[in-house]
Formats: sequence, C-alpha cells, structure tokens
Amino acid sequence: MKNIYHRDIVEILLECGREGHRVKNIARRIYNRHVDLFVSDINYEEIRNSVGRYLWEQSRRNESPFCRTRYGTYAMKPDFAIQLDLFLDNAIRSEIRKEQAKPVPNPHHVQLELFNF
Repeated sequence: MKNIYHRDIVEILLECGREGHRVKNIARRIYNRHVDLFVSDINYEEIRNSVGRYLWEQSRRNESPFCRTRYGTYAMKPDFAIQLDLFLDNAIRSEIRKEQAKPVPNPHHVQLELFNF
C-alpha cells in the first residue's frame, strides 16, 4: 500500500528521532505543509485517517521503515534511518562531484550577444 503523504511522513519522522510522533501530530504537520491561502480544499480528518491507517498497516510488516513506539505513536526504524543517511550522503557527494567537474566561466571574458543578425 502506497500513501500520497509517504514522503512527508518519512521527513517528519526523521526529524523527531527515536521517540516518534503521534498520528494526530504527523497529520497536523502534513496538513500545515499542504494548506495555504490558495489551497484550502484538503480535509484534516481525511489526512489523519489516511496517515493513521497507513502507519498502522506499515508498522505490522517486517520490511517497513516504520515502527510503533507506543499506542498511536510511530517512529522510523533506526536501521532504516541509518541506511537513508548513507544514501543521502552518497547522493550529496555525487552532486558535489558533478558541481566540481563543471567548467568555471572566466569572469574576464564576457561576450555580449545582444544583437545577433
């Protein structure tokens, strides 16, 4: 089962650490991320039910990145958080390598091409 708020849930649970967050707090933070002055058609109760059901189902699976810490409280499994950190570190390193490999433009050689006939 995939949830449209999966990425938001992962980000929120990574921020909170091992203690985890209650479902209502996760849903509130997701609601605040997606609702603004121009988008107000999202219902908080739908988000809360969707997040609660998703985390409950996922926490029962062994391969899931989520675990239940207390009643209604969920957190990221520590081993998954470590794997994600390693993955992100590698991704950041590869981005830095790409940036360093780009040729640096010479600031003394500026060519204006305003009018091309």
